[in-house]
Amino acid sequence: MAVAYFYLILILLILPLLGIVFLAGLILLIVGAVTIGKPKNAGKKFPKVLLSIGALLFVTPALVFFIGIVPRFIGGFYQSVPEHWQKAWVSDTQAADEAIHALLESAGQGDRQALAKNFTAEIQNDPSFEAKLDDFLQVYPSALSQCELDGGFSGSSGSYQYGHNVLTGNASYTCDLKGERYFFELSYCYENTDEPEKVGVTYFSVRNLQARAVYVQEQNERDVSEEEEHTFLICEIKSSSEVNARLIDGEAFVWHPTSHEKRTEEEMRPLLSGEVTMASLEQEIGLPNASIKYRNSTGYYYYYELTAKLGEPRYAMICAASSSGRIIDAYVATPEKVFYDHPLKAFQNPDE
Repeated sequence: MAVAYFYLILILLILPLLGIVFLAGLILLIVGAVTIGKPKNAGKKFPKVLLSIGALLFVTPALVFFIGIVPRFIGGFYQSVPEHWQKAWVSDTQAADEAIHALLESAGQGDRQALAKNFTAEIQNDPSFEAKLDDFLQVYPSALSQCELDGGFSGSSGSYQYGHNVLTGNASYTCDLKGERYFFELSYCYENTDEPEKVGVTYFSVRNLQARAVYVQEQNERDVSEEEEHTFLICEIKSSSEVNARLIDGEAFVWHPTSHEKRTEEEMRPLLSGEVTMASLEQEIGLPNASIKYRNSTGYYYYYELTAKLGEPRYAMICAASSSGRIIDAYVATPEKVFYDHPLKAFQNPDE
């Protein structure tokens, strides 16, 4: 219904302007029709100009209203995203935006039925889906529905074969609420000409920082050959007492506190110069606070906490080859970004 309210407000703003243009066109048409019929105006261009401008001003608002506004206004009252997507064409980013707002609105209201209707008919008929709905709504923080989402990320894929079209997408968002970071992920199918029951949301997850850190670690450690169970709908909220987590470059990591002394950026640079491996660095300054493996590659990222700068946390993000442990490069990171322009260690080919 949020989409409907948006269009309603838009229409209320535009309708008066269209009405003024329409009336102006009607007046010009009347004046033009009256003046063109007078003998003294025979052959003059002025009445014809009035008629032309009047006709343009008269017809344009009607076209805008019936072609541009009415279909969108009616379409704005769809009951679920699958219903809308089966009736109207949408882009991948529009589909992502409609899906995330429909999910958050229904979840925030605790509307179990509305939340369920956003998923594909195929998923709604799954025997385990009802239990997943119950589990989700029991944990979901309703205040999240008022949280301002970041720009998000969305991607799509599809196939076109002589009218047999399948379009799918995925998107991720984050938001901050009362000083805590939340992560949203969703997958969806917004067109399937042969199997309309597969149109709709296919996956939706909500995690706070701690739960996201555990999820990232589990995904990192999971054997890529293992088939991951698809859960359709999940909300995981963990406390800081359960999991020690940090936000680095917008991602969550399980954090291992250490007793070793924090270095400054200036103190870390010489420790990373020359031929250095993670083993030798650990001997010098201790174990890293967090680590993660490259996906589909042979390297690792290691993170050390540095001394804060202007009150903002700083981290050394170090990349090392998994085979030799040789450090490839290193950068300074904050909770939200990485300073790639000023490396702690310039890139060094591990094979050289």
